Amino acid sequence: MTIKILDPRIAEKIAAGEVIENPASVVKELVENSLDAGATRIEIRIEGGGKKRITVIDDGFGMAPEELPLAFQRFATSKLAVLDDLNRIITLGFRGEALPSIAAVSRVTITSRPRGALAAARLSLEGGQITAREEIGAPEGTAVEVRDLFYNTPGRLKFLRSDPVELGRISALLTGLVLAHPETAFILASESKQIIQTAGDGNLLHAIGALYGHECAAVMIPLPERESEQVPGLAVTGFIAAPHYHRPSRKHITTIINGRVVRNFQVIAALERGYSGFLPRQRYPVAVLHLRIPPHLLDVNVHPAKAEVRFARPDLIVELVYKAVRAALHKPPLQSRPAGNRAFEDDVRVPMPGFPWRKGRQVYMLEPADSGAAVLTPQAEPETFAEAPPAEDHLAPSTSCAEAPPPPAGAAAISPSRLIGQFLQSYLVVQRGEELLLIDQHAAHERIIYESLVPEKASRSDAIQLTVPLEIELPLHWREPVKELLPLLSEMGYKLEPFGDNSFIIRAMPFASGAPQTAADFYALLEELVEAAPAPGESRREQVRKTVACHRAVKAHQPLSTAEMEALLKSWEETPGATYCPHGRPAVISFQREELEKGFRREGRTGNKHERR
Repeated sequence: MTIKILDPRIAEKIAAGEVIENPASVVKELVENSLDAGATRIEIRIEGGGKKRITVIDDGFGMAPEELPLAFQRFATSKLAVLDDLNRIITLGFRGEALPSIAAVSRVTITSRPRGALAAARLSLEGGQITAREEIGAPEGTAVEVRDLFYNTPGRLKFLRSDPVELGRISALLTGLVLAHPETAFILASESKQIIQTAGDGNLLHAIGALYGHECAAVMIPLPERESEQVPGLAVTGFIAAPHYHRPSRKHITTIINGRVVRNFQVIAALERGYSGFLPRQRYPVAVLHLRIPPHLLDVNVHPAKAEVRFARPDLIVELVYKAVRAALHKPPLQSRPAGNRAFEDDVRVPMPGFPWRKGRQVYMLEPADSGAAVLTPQAEPETFAEAPPAEDHLAPSTSCAEAPPPPAGAAAISPSRLIGQFLQSYLVVQRGEELLLIDQHAAHERIIYESLVPEKASRSDAIQLTVPLEIELPLHWREPVKELLPLLSEMGYKLEPFGDNSFIIRAMPFASGAPQTAADFYALLEELVEAAPAPGESRREQVRKTVACHRAVKAHQPLSTAEMEALLKSWEETPGATYCPHGRPAVISFQREELEKGFRREGRTGNKHERR
């Protein structure tokens, strides 16, 4: 095979794939160009999730007419002049690849007017080729319109997600840029509907409130700027959430270095180490960290999208972040929990029928209302809970439960089982005839809930109608993806309604036995559904059903009372397909008597004098 130099148009499309992955990549490059141009106001308009049209308008310095064609030539830039400039990069862009890469896979129109100029110039391109130039009237600054993204690379186009998901990616990206540049006013609109708007007043806490809600902003602890004693110019500042306000993942940790949003696990690890002793296991803080690092200690040219950086002295940076976080958390008095902050309190719970839960000396049970809907009313605590351990979440049978029907075909039950106990607070130890069973309590309960969430069961009128609807506040960039999920969640028995800019009201929960749910639990469920795509060959409906079951099931390392374990075992034995969880993981491991005797080197079941010992 003969080696040939690629056609320039093919080479441009290949190179574009390194920089432009989706509509959010386009927005990132255009907004960073606007910030480098000194913009104080940036407006982003989206159509069709960014696949149909992306428009970015700024009030920056603008470009002269003769510079517009140069801006679309690869490696043409105003930000580098000599090789040594790579060692002191202070701009967000510097390679001169963004505009050529965007133009290679879309149709682009750019209009720009430098400050003080009498008129603006407009340039149109298609597939990277200039198709028109003209002089027009326009405000000072630059407007870039990108249409029909990946129109000439259908292989890339087919891998883009739905419009709401792509819009969610754009919103998430802009969230980071807003937190990195609170001095700039941002507006994001989709299909003429405003999604994000910030004041651009330079107040980081105001930006946090605009994006994550006032509830989050109210619990943020300031990090006063802390400078390294060893390296002048190395400093950290920002905001971190009070320890009671935590999240199930690291996705609410934003690290910003010299105005650039990056993911650096050394910095995140230092932040988490600073919270050591303050957070529950597998919970993570909300944090916005601004690091100022001298350019000679930083390499930003290690990732095509500049999303990663490399430190020359990571030890100094890690120590600086750790000490700043630790000092802020130990500073007396630590900000107390606001009285109105109930969206993520662990004691705001939504009980599930058939499994009462403790709160003080009352157990809240379901009773039919006149309307036929179920409501929550307090009852005296049943005696069966008298010896239960002090765990918060309980799964015990209701004293008013009807007698269970015979096990359906395909259920796990074979012969009467006897509960022996719980091992490692994760596995039920059960004797069934001459078998010893180890049942994974999470996998077993997950299957029970999964089977109850078929639409014809979960969406019945006897779903739990909450007497006090539960309000949850979500990040702004989740709003559209969550709206897309509403019909599927409704099929599972959830009644969820938009409430304001970034809040939702939960009015009903599915009628299925499960652990009590807090607003934080439901937040974690939505987070996984928004961020994760279905597995190959899996429908979105099936993904939602599996995810709901997983989140509502009891967890490993969760102590259960004898009554709770008996209830779980009984339900599991009556559930079809109970030997595996919905994700295909085994829910039970069995040991036959013969296996055990062989392991203990017993010679046989009869006639062996050692067998009686």
